[in-house]
Amino acid sequence: MIRRIALQAGFALAAVACCAAAAPPAATAAAAEAKVAPAAQVPSVEDFFRKPSYGRPELSPDAKSLAVIAPVGDHLGVGVIDLDSKKVMTMKAPADADAIRVAWINDKRLVITIGDLNRATGDPPTARGYVVVDRDGSDQRILGGYNAPTVNLTASGGFKRPWSVSLVRPIEGTSDVLVTALDRDVKSLDLYRYDTETGRAKLLSFESPGYVTRWVADFDNVPRAAVSEDVDDDKAAWYVRKSAGSPWIRMEEAHVGDLKSGPMQFDASGKILYVWARKNGDDRASIYEYTVDTGAWKEVVSHPVRDIDEDTAFFIDDYADRKVLGLYYTDDRPTVAWFDPEYARVQKSVDAALPGMVNYLHRRKDRWIVTSFSDRNPGEAYMLDGKTMKMEKLFSYEPQIDPKAMAPIKWVRYQARDGLTIPALLTVPNSAGGKPVPLVVDIHGGPNVEANEWGYNPEAQFFASRGYAVLQPQFRGTEGFGWKLESSGFRHWGDTMQDDLADGVKWAVAQGIADPARVCFYGASYGGYASAWGSIANADLIKCAVVYVGVTSIDLLFDYAKTDLSRFAEKDQLMVERIGDPKTERARFKSVNPVDHADRVGVPLLLAYGASDRRVPLIHGTTFRDALDKYHKPYEWVVYANEGHGFTKDKDAFDFYGRVERFLAKYLGGISTSGKPEGATAH
Repeated sequence: MIRRIALQAGFALAAVACCAAAAPPAATAAAAEAKVAPAAQVPSVEDFFRKPSYGRPELSPDAKSLAVIAPVGDHLGVGVIDLDSKKVMTMKAPADADAIRVAWINDKRLVITIGDLNRATGDPPTARGYVVVDRDGSDQRILGGYNAPTVNLTASGGFKRPWSVSLVRPIEGTSDVLVTALDRDVKSLDLYRYDTETGRAKLLSFESPGYVTRWVADFDNVPRAAVSEDVDDDKAAWYVRKSAGSPWIRMEEAHVGDLKSGPMQFDASGKILYVWARKNGDDRASIYEYTVDTGAWKEVVSHPVRDIDEDTAFFIDDYADRKVLGLYYTDDRPTVAWFDPEYARVQKSVDAALPGMVNYLHRRKDRWIVTSFSDRNPGEAYMLDGKTMKMEKLFSYEPQIDPKAMAPIKWVRYQARDGLTIPALLTVPNSAGGKPVPLVVDIHGGPNVEANEWGYNPEAQFFASRGYAVLQPQFRGTEGFGWKLESSGFRHWGDTMQDDLADGVKWAVAQGIADPARVCFYGASYGGYASAWGSIANADLIKCAVVYVGVTSIDLLFDYAKTDLSRFAEKDQLMVERIGDPKTERARFKSVNPVDHADRVGVPLLLAYGASDRRVPLIHGTTFRDALDKYHKPYEWVVYANEGHGFTKDKDAFDFYGRVERFLAKYLGGISTSGKPEGATAH
């Protein structure tokens, strides 16, 4: 149950002026260099990997209260601050979960997204459900969401499948929210207006143009655009209509996963639909205005290197104001393109007051909330008085982190052996002094997911604090840098995708950044696969590999009934297109499965798995471990009993990263704050 408890930490306010105007089985020689440092000299493992203290502040519509994610016991709950009196009350999320997002429905009612913080793998927090509640903790109701039946509150609204309910947006000025749910058809989402006080749900999407996976409603909450997917027939399409009673117009049809455009957001008039599209064979996606009545197209935002696509977020302070103010998109630094001149003016002033930071704005009446972060700073929140243009600092997201002690992170580009340009994030420790240092290649999961963003990264800063340079390659298959880079990774697990990692190591060595004798691969999920395969295919380049919830057999992704992927693998053309066809490509799978080539492992491994992982079940680890035993290969092994695809419990995260710290110190010679390095065990 959501309940009120006393807040343990206060919110300190400080005035800030804002401008009013516009390897071998045994340890190598590197192990002898491993340093055991006093904990006071560098931030601890716990400093980097504990859950943030605060986050995601949201102003109430009347601008009198601030809702914020805040620590409540061992989890994150919600704090509500009266901005005039500075009085605070907190609410604990139900079902031993974390609050990961909060939004106001009206001045007294909130909707809270609950789930598990999954920072360890770099994935976004996992939503598990939605709770609606008054600001004083009363009149609570489970809206639904993933695993909602496990929450100890009754799901309301009469939805047949409460686990499928997903929040679209609050309808401010009412007690209602827009939600989608698989209610009339298990294959197709419907759009509902849901009263959070009465639990009544009103169907809005009477006519569905196929099996809908996403709805776009206009400012009048009328569903006017939709994306559909039929995985059985491998068909995807998107549609738009001029009004509620008009026929659907099909805008594009393609194979599942191959749409080159899609609907995003209507303007206030409802006459213009913002669309992301790769038009005329463009490699990169841009944002267009599509005039629904005339069919005219106009490009409004584009980028010479990056995609600006469906993940771009439009900024709308209040749907009641009927105004699209701007949009957030990803550049080498996250960027805002303002359509509204007042927001552009305030943005310029805030950026001048907080130089070097990415600063996001959110306004209610004459109060603004500024959230600010950088590569060295996990985040801070400020309150800006729109009349006086004075800012007060509210809190730091992670006050234990000293930004001055963190290392800068920057974008670099290097050439793969076939000439393809590979973007990468590079972090060089402050202690490097221009000399080569040991290198950790941090390999993202997915693999076909959005590229890493510039900003504070706890893993990169953790490694850098221990004396390692960190390279995060956005290897082929990664989204966000054009279709050529993304599609060139399809069906290339273990070959050209892996070559991109090796070529990154060679580039870092050639640039004088990395010591060629001290390189380690590190990765989770697909990154764990690439790390495990690197211990075989790249053993001449690396001295060790960390395999974190890593895939060790592509076959198991399709075959093993306990993985969540196996439920739709035979029908999901995306898996076939991007990984391979299990009916015809088994030989290729086996040629790049780490478990099938354990005899060739050439460096020590650290293997870490969650016993409850449904994406990469424990069998990936145990079968690989057994194969390593057969050939007497050195490895360290740890399983966390109550963890899944990423270690979310503090004690487990601290233990895991302590093991990583000692493992890297043994084979690369960096700093260890938690004791002398442990030896890998040969079985």
